[in-house]
Amino acid sequence: MKLISKTILYYLLICLPLLIIAGFLSYYLIKLEVQDGTDEALWKEKLQGERAIKLQAEAKKIYLSLDSISTITPISFHKESYSFSDSLIYDRYEEEELNYRFLKSYFTLNKQTYLITVAKTTFEEDDLMESLFSTFAIILASLMLAFFAVNWFLSKTLWKPFYKTLDTLNKYELKNYSNINFSSASTKEFGQLNKALNKMTEKIHNDFLQQKEFTENASHEMQTPLTIIKANISLLMQSPNLQAEEMSYLQTIDNTTKKMTSLNKALLLLAKIDNHQFKEITTFNIAVTLKNVLLHFEDLLIAKHIIVESNLTEEATVHMNAALAEILITNLIQNAIRHNTIGGKIMIDIKNNSLIIANTGQPLTIKPNDLFVRFKKNDASKESLGLGLSILKSITQLYNYSITYNYHHELHIFTLKF
Repeated sequence: MKLISKTILYYLLICLPLLIIAGFLSYYLIKLEVQDGTDEALWKEKLQGERAIKLQAEAKKIYLSLDSISTITPISFHKESYSFSDSLIYDRYEEEELNYRFLKSYFTLNKQTYLITVAKTTFEEDDLMESLFSTFAIILASLMLAFFAVNWFLSKTLWKPFYKTLDTLNKYELKNYSNINFSSASTKEFGQLNKALNKMTEKIHNDFLQQKEFTENASHEMQTPLTIIKANISLLMQSPNLQAEEMSYLQTIDNTTKKMTSLNKALLLLAKIDNHQFKEITTFNIAVTLKNVLLHFEDLLIAKHIIVESNLTEEATVHMNAALAEILITNLIQNAIRHNTIGGKIMIDIKNNSLIIANTGQPLTIKPNDLFVRFKKNDASKESLGLGLSILKSITQLYNYSITYNYHHELHIFTLKF
C-alpha cells in the first residue's frame, strides 16, 4: 500500500468516527431543543385553556382546536399534575399517521376538576430534523470527497519530488557506468533524501568501477604466469629422469593449472559480458549454431553413449553477438553432457521462438534457484567450475532473454526464450 494511501486510511480511521459521533450528538441536541420549543408552545396553550375555564359560566367540554384533539373536559376530582407524551394519530388529509406531542394537565376551579388536553403535530419538526440529517450527510460526503481530492492533489504536488527520485532509481543501471544525480527539492526532507542518495550512489559507482577494473586487470595479468607454468610443466613432464611419483605430482599440478586457466578465462568472459564489450550484433538462426556445437561435442557424446534427439525444423531467429550465442549454446550442451548418465539422452527442441534442452540425470543436490549463482555447483560434477550457468544467465540478461530450469520425469529441462 502506498504511503499516501496509508495516510488517507489513518485520517479516515480517526476523522470519520469523530464526524459521525459529532453528527449524531448534533442531531440529538437539536432534536432536544426542538422538543423543548414544542413543549413550551403546548404549555402556553394549556395556560390559555385555564383562562378559558375561568371565563366560562358552567362546567362543560370545550374544544380548543378545529381537529377536536385539544379539549377541556370536566372530570371527577384528580390531583393537579401534568405530563407530556407522544402518539401517532391518523390524518385523513395527509392520509398517513402523524406524530403528535400531547400535554395533559389537571386544573381545579371552584371544586370542579378539568382535564386539559392540548396537542401539537410535530411533522414540521420531523421534517426539520430530516432536513438537518440530510444536510449533515451531504456535508459529511462533501468533506470526504474534498479530503480525497486534497490528498490526491498533495500527492501529485508535495510528493512529486519523491516519485521523481523513485523513478530515477528504478531506471538507473549500475552497469551502464554512468553516475546518477538526484535534483534538489524545495521540501527539506526530500532534499536531504536526494543529497544522501547522491552521496551513496556516487560511492557505489566508484566502488563498482574499481572492482571492474581490478577484475579485468587481475584476469588479464594471470594469463601470462599461468601460460608460463603450463609450458614449464610440459617441459618437465618430457624429462626422461622423472620417477613415477614425481610424474604424478606434475600431473596434479598440470590439472590444477588447467583448471585455474579455465577459471581465469570464465571470469574474464563474465567481466567482458558485464562490461558490454561484445557490441557487434547480427541476426541469424540459432539452429545453425546449435548444429555446429553438436558436431564439436560428437566424440564426447559417443564416448558417453549419449543419444541426441533433436527437432530443429522450426526456426528461432536471434539478434545478438554471434560469439556469445556460440558460448551460450556450448555451455548448455556441455552442461547437458556433463550432468548426464552413461547411455543417457539429450532432447533438443525449437518451438515458439524458444530453445528447449533436456537431459537425463540424477536429481539436483542444490536448490534450483542456486543453479545460476556463481560458484554454486551440483555435487554430482566435481570437475565443474560453477560458472557455466552464471555465464548463461549474464548473456540472457544482456539481451533481455530468459532462461528457466525445471526437473520433470527424471529430466533436467532448460528453456531459453528469445
